Amino acid sequence: MEVKTIAIYVRVSTEEQAEEGFSIQAQLETLRQYAKKEGYHIYKEYKDEGISGKAVDNRPGLKQMREDAKKGLFQQVTVWKINRVSRKQLDLLMIVDELKKHGVAFRSYTEQFETETPMGQFALQMMGAVAELERNQIVDNVKMGMKQRARQGKWNGGVVLGYDVVEVKGSTQRKRKETKLAVNEKEANLVRRIFEYYANGKGLKAITNELNHLGYKSKHGRPFSVNTIKTILSNPLYTGKIRFNKQEDWNIKRRKGTNPTPILVEGEHVAIITDELWEQVQSRYGTVNKYHNRVFFGSFPFTGVLRCPQCGHGMVSQ
Repeated sequence: MEVKTIAIYVRVSTEEQAEEGFSIQAQLETLRQYAKKEGYHIYKEYKDEGISGKAVDNRPGLKQMREDAKKGLFQQVTVWKINRVSRKQLDLLMIVDELKKHGVAFRSYTEQFETETPMGQFALQMMGAVAELERNQIVDNVKMGMKQRARQGKWNGGVVLGYDVVEVKGSTQRKRKETKLAVNEKEANLVRRIFEYYANGKGLKAITNELNHLGYKSKHGRPFSVNTIKTILSNPLYTGKIRFNKQEDWNIKRRKGTNPTPILVEGEHVAIITDELWEQVQSRYGTVNKYHNRVFFGSFPFTGVLRCPQCGHGMVSQ
């Protein structure tokens, strides 16, 4: 009797790392025992660790598994739960259908059904719909929690020039550490310089060039760009405020995702610049941008092609 060759696929997202039963190792041990019990030969174990189930295009383990399925290297793909493949029903059904076309069966250890039968396909569709509903509920709960934190003046994460993100001692958070913003005085002095430069009449490009010429780096260790300077000058965080939800579903809606009424409250962190300096900068920025686009409406064919010999950045129109 021919021994069936299977592939094992496991995934865990960053949020699930600490949850019991979700770990990569726990999934692997369960599926190895299953294969041993059924007398299957494991061709390969495909893993995606710390990657969300929202999208299927950015997972190297899943991508390699699909490529090997096309080559006929195994007869079945086995997962711990169907949401390990995807929490989006459309993606899940697309992948299962793709495997079927290559003669590869799909099995879930937790949800016992066969995708080759009509009832099995129906069960898969129902379980996929439930997985997508669960994911959407999780997303909504996370958004609600982050909005509540913002309304309380708390920082929701991410790095920003002028501050360090530090852990709050004695935090009662179970899955994630509670963090807050603490002033990084060296970086804060640079932020103040940027605001003062602009308030005193320097342009965005001039500020960018000077900082790069002096060897300053952004929070990510890269040379400054005009967009980086614009982002700093328009961020009320530096006046001690928390702004949140300025962009809603930005990765989907892009520019249409801008929220006209974001959350803006007093934050728990210490301000770096004064309200007076902030108002000076915003007043000048509004005036400059009001007339900026009236200068020239043509195209600049060498934008981004010509580069500054000192900082290496592409030339732009001024």
